[in-house]
Amino acid sequence: MPTAQPDLDRDVIVQHVTGSSAPVDRWVVFLGREQRVSLEDQHRAMVFARLLADLQQRRVWICHDPAGELRPLDARELRGCSCC
Repeated sequence: MPTAQPDLDRDVIVQHVTGSSAPVDRWVVFLGREQRVSLEDQHRAMVFARLLADLQQRRVWICHDPAGELRPLDARELRGCSCC
């Protein structure tokens, strides 16, 4: 079975922004390439992303590094990925 790949134009992507690019940790949620929300609270960002993905019938992906890989989020999880 092939591994699912993110659709950068249609999937929900959660970008974790830290350090010098933001004064505090931020969780930015995108639908495709359009930013939908930027939150300081990880749990709220994950809930928003999960609800948005359910409404759009799309997958949720998370990225902790702007140049890093996207990891899929389990549809049953609201807290984030195993590294959060």
